[in-house]
Amino acid sequence: MPLSSLQSEILKLLAKHRNPESYVAGASVLNREGPRFSDDVDIFHDREESVALASAADTRWLTANGFTIQWLRRQPGLHAAVVRRRSEQTRLEWVRDSDYRFFPTVADEWFGYRLHIVDLATNKALAAAGRREPRDVLDLLYIHKHHLPLGAVIWAAVAKDPGYSPESLITEIRRNARYRADDYADLALVEPVDAAAVSQSLRRCLDEADSFVRAMPVGKEGLLFLSNGKPVQPEPDHLTDCVEHAGSRRGLWPSSPDIAAAMMACYRQSTP
Repeated sequence: MPLSSLQSEILKLLAKHRNPESYVAGASVLNREGPRFSDDVDIFHDREESVALASAADTRWLTANGFTIQWLRRQPGLHAAVVRRRSEQTRLEWVRDSDYRFFPTVADEWFGYRLHIVDLATNKALAAAGRREPRDVLDLLYIHKHHLPLGAVIWAAVAKDPGYSPESLITEIRRNARYRADDYADLALVEPVDAAAVSQSLRRCLDEADSFVRAMPVGKEGLLFLSNGKPVQPEPDHLTDCVEHAGSRRGLWPSSPDIAAAMMACYRQSTP
């Protein structure tokens, strides 16, 4: 499991402090069974004032349980600290993030509450377009293989940032994703990666995504598509076989009770 022993201990300890508006996101959730370890834990909040309240409550509880705290930053909307115990350390960040998402946050035995995997995936696509970080490439490939093809992820992601079209989002991901072996050397990986193989895999996935978005009808950008309660990449010529699902403030489960029940059953089965 790509969480350090310290991160696992912290997350279990803080799970009781999480709620639908104070939830774990980022790589620690995405890579719970993924290819790399994250060097930090992100706790997102829908409201700026919640950041300071949550970070104060969490760090008091951590200190009471034998952890030491070194504050790195405390400003509106972002608190960051290094948490240490014995010879281990990790970074915790409490962040205000947009409450626009596809689904509500999900109750989770490990994290307390976490961001839904679709929202993690769409956030990652936007992050990969806006920065040069080799970890983003590995995360995108993991998402594509285990959760949702990148075409569907990118098609939906533009709802969260109207400055992108699906085509321009793919272009920006391509532009940033040029990494050599030494770029991956500093990442804490479950096993080493072949930079050439990673590059070829991403190129193939983005080519498939580009073909998908160019075949999709204009006017449906930013939508997610569900089949039997599961997010899927639809056949562009058979969209009526799927249920359209749009993002909203704080997210919504599908309006059909049957679909919502199927989705909840799916995620209960996938939660350890």
